[in-house]
Amino acid sequence: MPTLPPSPSAQSAIAPDDAGNWFPENLARINERLARIEADPAAGRPVAVFDFDNTCIFRDVGQAVFCHQLHHLHYRLAPEQLAAILPRPEGELAGRPLAAIVAALIDAYRTLFPLLLTGRNAQARLLPQARLFAALLLWFTVHARRDERLGARYVLPFMAKLLAGFTTAELRLLGIEVAQAAAAEELGEKTLSAEAPEPIGHIEMRHPCGLHPHPEMLALMRRLAGLGIERYIISASVEWLVEGAAKWLGFPVRTEHIFGVRVRLDAGEVLTIGDPPAYPLTYREGKNEIIRRWVDGRLVLVAGDADTDYEMLTLPGVDLRLLLNRQQRGLIATLYEDPNILVQGLNLTTGRFRPSRESSKE
Repeated sequence: MPTLPPSPSAQSAIAPDDAGNWFPENLARINERLARIEADPAAGRPVAVFDFDNTCIFRDVGQAVFCHQLHHLHYRLAPEQLAAILPRPEGELAGRPLAAIVAALIDAYRTLFPLLLTGRNAQARLLPQARLFAALLLWFTVHARRDERLGARYVLPFMAKLLAGFTTAELRLLGIEVAQAAAAEELGEKTLSAEAPEPIGHIEMRHPCGLHPHPEMLALMRRLAGLGIERYIISASVEWLVEGAAKWLGFPVRTEHIFGVRVRLDAGEVLTIGDPPAYPLTYREGKNEIIRRWVDGRLVLVAGDADTDYEMLTLPGVDLRLLLNRQQRGLIATLYEDPNILVQGLNLTTGRFRPSRESSKE
């Protein structure tokens, strides 16, 4: 493994749990419940389950790796594999013909792939097809996730299958390298744009950059570890990327306790574009399936931030339910006023906790 700079977590947990900006009522309820657990060790083996992206950290490591691939053309899948994982070219996506979008992506990638296959990525990035491919793939993925026919159940496996050809060990390193680079970036956005062939036309889409761990969540996990409460991560990002990023960022979670999106593996643990056998998509009810099958113990805490976490945040019998308030719409928004949920406010610009249930961009 290459030598990496110290993790940002080294500065983030000076005090056990009060790294600055918990909503006081949330911290009091956490303290009270953990004190009861500590006082009654015979009550059963306690466990805690965390979402990762935008819960343990500000921003999304899966999205950061996806954007790293766009900018660096960091791909190994063959053009035929890309064609196989794109949707059927029928109808429209965000008002543009899906057949034209799919054809433009495949044509651009066919031009780039011989250079990528021989390690000439820098040369490939100079071609106009590189700009088109990156901007159009970002545009496609963003709009596909919003599309009623496709949505997250299509996009999450699709993003994982774009990593076909890499080994799981390489992805753990990639998760570290991308988390390292993103942690060094200022929080902001980057824009990708290109002129696509008609009838697509001009394409422009922004993506976030930068990330950091929430120091309060790091401190909470470390406190749980000190109390002997096992920690699990269930993420809608690719499992092996989260394993690398979580370790480098300092989260005390065993590798075997990290679950995320998987694909079928070939010999040598090489990713394919196939679906994994007998393993759920770690999205919504799939997260509960992971808990049912692989989380061993009495669930005392669940933490999440989005619709992907709704089912596990509403599991019966959980002592502490922690919801980071990202001012999301949809199903998760129905929990913001629930008095049984510990809603934690954020500064949505800086990505830091606020001592409030409410979130703000200031």
